[in-house]
Amino acid sequence: MINIKKTSIVIFLFLQSCMEPDTEKLWDISIENIFETKGFARSVIVEGSRAYVAAGQSGTQIWDLEENTLLKDFTGYEEGGTFLEFQDLALIGRDPVNSLLFLSESNQDVKIFHLDETDSLIYRNTIMSARTKDFVSFPSIQDQFVMYSADNDDGLKWHFYNLDSTSSFGIEFIEWTPYGGSEIYTPGKPLGIDSDGESLIAMAVDQLGVELLSIDSLGADPVLIGRVDTQGNAEKVTLTSSGVFVACDNAGAAYIPIENFGTANSANSFGTDFTVDHVAVHNNIAALSIGSRGLALYDISDPENPIEKGVFPIGYTYMSAFWEGKLLVCSREGLQLITIAQ
Repeated sequence: MINIKKTSIVIFLFLQSCMEPDTEKLWDISIENIFETKGFARSVIVEGSRAYVAAGQSGTQIWDLEENTLLKDFTGYEEGGTFLEFQDLALIGRDPVNSLLFLSESNQDVKIFHLDETDSLIYRNTIMSARTKDFVSFPSIQDQFVMYSADNDDGLKWHFYNLDSTSSFGIEFIEWTPYGGSEIYTPGKPLGIDSDGESLIAMAVDQLGVELLSIDSLGADPVLIGRVDTQGNAEKVTLTSSGVFVACDNAGAAYIPIENFGTANSANSFGTDFTVDHVAVHNNIAALSIGSRGLALYDISDPENPIEKGVFPIGYTYMSAFWEGKLLVCSREGLQLITIAQ
């Protein structure tokens, strides 16, 4: 006769041991510094030792990560003789070749600023649409760049932009004008985009998962390779050489190998206990920004079988980026610089 009660307990303990990470093999973190960004640190891009931060209602800031100092703090900009305050900066991009900074408020178009040698912020003009959810840009040559955007209405949009200057009554007017490019409709709602700028573009399309597109060269017409559905809503994507990591909101995260877009059409889910807003990747580490629960770390030595290595309640997090092996976390506490001990 089978002892059902004892068997049930054994099965429960076995399943519990499979679900919970081995505490003896968890990673640890140490917070080296918190850069107080005044407003919530929503997004960051790193260039050398400088961190460019979109800080919500407080505007944009430039930090020296090595000296732990605030270099510049812009709460707004001047347009046509009027000073306009930033309302809710959520996205930031950088073009070092053309000395440009791209800024976008929540669910708004993209504004181009020239960041000169004295770190003065000079407004040029506005591009893309008011339904821009995410964007990536690449300088092609001096006085030219290409931008791809995830547009919630129009799908994938892209254009070349050239520097154009005119003079009127002795006053020089400078702006970046679009040429070429187009848009590709998608039945999903584009929310996030990433690209290597050479051959691939990945785009999160909400309930329909992730689309992968190929390009022959920077600015060439993208061609759809395939679409892979994910659990939950695909919101943000991080493209790597081997595949795409996806933030799937309340369904956790997912990893899709490149080859799956043309064959298997399947995604590997992980971190399904979390609401994931962003995934940052460096070597064997995946850092999941999980909102009010903080930060979750995974060992992705085998990206198709990630291993949880700890959950850290460091405050409400939005996204993160790696810098010299350390992690910069955008949070409501500011921009946190974290060392990960494996």
